[in-house]
Amino acid sequence: MSALRAVGFSQSTAHGLNEELLEQHRNRIHRHQEQGVFPGFAEGAIVDGKIAFLNLCGFTDKSKKHKMSERTLFRGYSMMKPITATAFMTLVDEGTVGLDDPVHRYIPSFKDLRVLKKNGGTDPLRQTMTLRHLLMHTSGFGYGPGAITPGVPLVARSDQEKLYKDITVKQESGEIDTLEKLCVELSRLPLLHQPGSDYTYGMSFDVLGHVMELVLGEPLHQIIRSRVLAPVGMRDACFLVPQSKIPTLAGYFRLMRDEASGERWLERLDGAHGRDSMYVKGSKAAYGSKGVPAAGGLWGAGRSTMLFSLRDVLLFCQMLLNGGRAVSGHRVLKESTVQSLLTNWLRLKRACKQPSPPGWGSEDVGWSPLGNIERYGPHAGALYMGGMSYFWLDPRRKMGAAIMTETYWQVNPLGWKANLDDLEQVLQRAAQQKTTKKRKHENAEAATP
Repeated sequence: MSALRAVGFSQSTAHGLNEELLEQHRNRIHRHQEQGVFPGFAEGAIVDGKIAFLNLCGFTDKSKKHKMSERTLFRGYSMMKPITATAFMTLVDEGTVGLDDPVHRYIPSFKDLRVLKKNGGTDPLRQTMTLRHLLMHTSGFGYGPGAITPGVPLVARSDQEKLYKDITVKQESGEIDTLEKLCVELSRLPLLHQPGSDYTYGMSFDVLGHVMELVLGEPLHQIIRSRVLAPVGMRDACFLVPQSKIPTLAGYFRLMRDEASGERWLERLDGAHGRDSMYVKGSKAAYGSKGVPAAGGLWGAGRSTMLFSLRDVLLFCQMLLNGGRAVSGHRVLKESTVQSLLTNWLRLKRACKQPSPPGWGSEDVGWSPLGNIERYGPHAGALYMGGMSYFWLDPRRKMGAAIMTETYWQVNPLGWKANLDDLEQVLQRAAQQKTTKKRKHENAEAATP
């Protein structure tokens, strides 16, 4: 808790939430750790700017040398996307760029992009691609084949993955090692669909990152640090872990099962020891001297751009809950900008021609540049985003959570129940029970003569 107090958080026991539910959840997570589901787990919840729940369970890896802490580093993967979106929206707030600026204003080669036809061949662009399309994954760019970790054979299972496989291979080999080079390659390929006509999760944010580089004349890493990490106070976040901080790096594992015996075990994926990790500066597996350049969080065969701590993610969540003001008091985004970002942008015609495009696939969830938006139910308007680790926040209740893990489940863990083990679901129930209890109390008072 001291690491959280040091950056401005104070603690409040459950902050009016149902403590019994939270303690039940804490005990279940610890039992899962003892049963070998993961070496360690870090999670925390904030309510009204205070730490309402903190659960640091287990260790950074199976050696049990280093306990899990608020500052343990986890691979962020797609948690990078809302960081990039925040950096970009600072430019919008300043008037440096406009959401509906054509992308070809900054990358001229994109003016002549072609678009795949369903029955083969290509069509010319009928809709100008805008920066808003990049933010919303409605640009027409996709992803190539992925892998759980570099070194695993890449298998393209769809037409989209086949189209981008060569790019993925070149990213992995280092032939494409900058966003500029990536955009050159993308300019030579057709789009999957006309901009604004459908949703396709892909490399749009990488293109957006290069636009920022061109506008500011700075590398993406520097832009992210100066416009998001520093003002928000995310001091642990990094692109490569220094040798001195290897003990803070969570080991990367996957949960396996022997089909014959049913035995389960954790297999380490990222080097035999922390010093061998591809995320440690100077290791043989590291991606160059500066790390992965991706603005969307994913590069090549499953490489993450940034690493974050629990403390970092809670600070980012609190900045959003504060309407764009960091815990330190620094204004990162305009309040009106944050209010807009916490709504479903798929309903905006300038983002997508239809609110539920074929590629989206969920009527219950919308999308904003920051991530998924719950559309219905008692927590309508809640936002969640990430990879294996993720964050969740409910702006109406001024509540947020960060759930950090570094174990990929090749098989489902025995006994895992989402309503009891996923912190965001536990918080939703704890908040609802709090509201119900409050209403009963108010009704009782009103009935008292």
